[in-house]
Parts: sequence; structure tokens; C-alpha cells
Amino acid sequence: MFNVKKATNDCIQWIRDWREENGPGCNLIVGISGGVDSLVAAELCVEAVGADKVLGVIMPNYKQDDIDVAYDICQHVLGIDYLTINVGSAYDDIIDQIDAAFNVTDQTLINLAPRLRMATLYGVSQSHNGRVVNTCNLSEDYIGYSTRYGDAAGDFSPLAQFTKSEVKRIGYYLGLPIKYVEKTPSDGLCGKSDEDSFGFTYVVLDRYIRTGICDDPEIKRRIDRLHTKNKFKLEPMPYFNYKEDNDMSYCSPEDIAVALEKAQETINHKHVLDKELKSCERQIKDALGVDVCIISKDGFDKRVYKTLSKDDISFVGRTKDIATGKIRTTVGFKDGTQTSVVLNDWEDEDDTEKAIMWCLLKKCFKSKRSLEKVIYSMEDM
Repeated sequence: MFNVKKATNDCIQWIRDWREENGPGCNLIVGISGGVDSLVAAELCVEAVGADKVLGVIMPNYKQDDIDVAYDICQHVLGIDYLTINVGSAYDDIIDQIDAAFNVTDQTLINLAPRLRMATLYGVSQSHNGRVVNTCNLSEDYIGYSTRYGDAAGDFSPLAQFTKSEVKRIGYYLGLPIKYVEKTPSDGLCGKSDEDSFGFTYVVLDRYIRTGICDDPEIKRRIDRLHTKNKFKLEPMPYFNYKEDNDMSYCSPEDIAVALEKAQETINHKHVLDKELKSCERQIKDALGVDVCIISKDGFDKRVYKTLSKDDISFVGRTKDIATGKIRTTVGFKDGTQTSVVLNDWEDEDDTEKAIMWCLLKKCFKSKRSLEKVIYSMEDM
């Protein structure tokens, strides 16, 4: 059973928490179409951060039949500032140039405007310390009724887990005008209502999403077909996962821990360093969690890139280096970066800890050049 009070209050708090984590003090940028989704999404943002931190953007393609609704929503319902940015001339210019090379398809004519609008929202956002609010709901997302990189984009999505029926209930709970909550949904692109485009109603779709029940087998097949066909719109972009060598062997977490313990035991030297190097020595010692022997060269670069510890390591892999034929150790860090090293005459697995310490040192310094200004005494290990 949908608890509208809990859903609304939890969503408002989630918006607050997301903003605090991802853009403290930022403005929330909402494209206002005049439909119930953008209205409810914007009102949730107003409740979460205040009307003065929400900016509406109205983006007609030359003209918009219900643009007065969008103005009324901003001025009298939400009480927020707004901009009107007409995307018509940009739309025409792009279509004309595509048409000069190809026959422009209906899909291009329909989907270009939403993509221009999203580009506009991000332009406003980056010029106004903003984050873009996605206004799609679960019903639309489920059957792919959105434009990828158009209205399906955004920085965060308050309504993504609510069906259209639930969005309307939230609108009523928030006290929004009935005439706008019950306004016939339309994408404003193809000249038809959403339900005319679907061939079924939101009530039928929402019931199927929540219960798996659909009384009409043909409609069920149509919903399933649309869902399967459009799932890619909600998934991350596929990418090629390049691996230098398929024969890489990975050290287990236990092996990494043992190697670091051995390094800590064996790299335990007294330090006789110039006063200028003392602070850098301490930084590196703290970063690695072990004592190190550092000998200065002229022009030693004391700037340390960041502090590290063994908790920053996500994996340690070993593979044969293609260029040298020697064993290469690669350390992967939890921030997604990697460093690797090939030790001279390193062919013994007992030296894993040496390679790990080298990789940590490389990560600590800003560049290979700055690292070369430090001699890490491997002979004494």
C-alpha cells in the first residue's frame, strides 16, 4: 500500500541530503513544461531547499500551446524565479544542416528538442551554481517513454521510483491545484496525449508495474515489449574493458596484508635527513604506514600528492610486462586509479611487498619526475 505521507516526506529529506552531499548551497534547476511531473518535482525541491534555491526554466520550441500554464505554475503555484529560453532557432538550424546531408527522420524531429532543452538546462546550471532535476517517473521509465540524453538525463531524480498515479497522489498531498495535477499528460512533441501514444492508460500500466497483473494479454505483451526494447535507456553506457594481459594473477587480500606486514617489518630504518626533508619524511611515513629510507637529491620536490594507506588498495595484480618480459605489479586503488612497477631482477614472489611499496610511492607523488627526485633504498630491505 502506497503511503503518500511517508513517500513525500522521505523524498523531501532525500533531496536535502543529496544536495548537501553533492552541491551544498547549490540551486536546483527544473525544466517546467506545465505537466504534473515537473510541477511535483519542482514543489518537492521547494519544500526541501526553499523557493529561493529553485529556478524554473521554460523552453518553448518557438511556441508552446500551454505555456501560460508553465508561467502560472512558476509565478503563482511554486513562487519561484524562472527563465524563458526559446530553443526554436537552434532546433531549426540543426535540422536544416542535417537535412542537407540526410533525410531527417521523424524520430530526429521528435527527439532533438528534448535534447536541446536538456543542454539548455545544463548551460543554465553551470552558469548558476546549479544541479539539474530529472522529472521522469517510473511509469515513463519502465516503457522507455523518454528521450535518452534529453528529458531522461539530469543530476538527480526525485520521481524515478514513483508511478504516474503515485506522482499525482503526491501532488494532491502537497496541495497542488487539481487542474494541474489532473492535466492530460502529453509530451508536447507528437501532438498526442501520452495514453494515445501508448495504446493503454497509466492506470493499467501502473497496476502492472506494481502488481504484475494486466487483464488484457495484448496490452501486457505491448508493455513487456516496450520495457525490453527500452531498458538500455536506464543502463550505463557500455564500454570496452581493456586488459593488457589476460594472464594477470591477483593477490588475495590476505597476501596483500602479509606483504604490507613484511614491508613494515623490514623497512625500519633510522633517518638522518636535512631539516627541510623532515616534514616530507613524516608525510610519506604517515601515507604508507611504514618507515622508509629517503635520500635527497638536488631540487627535491617536497609536495606530496595525497596521503594513502593500505585501506586505499582495491587489488594487487601481477602479469608479464609486454615490453620487457619481466613481471609487472599493478596496484589498483579504490578511487579507480592504478600504478604499476617492474622491478629490476624481480622474479621472486617474495618481493611482492617491495613492488607494492614502490606503487604506493608513485601514487603519493604528483608525477614520475618528482618521484625520480627521491631514492627509495631498496638495497637495504
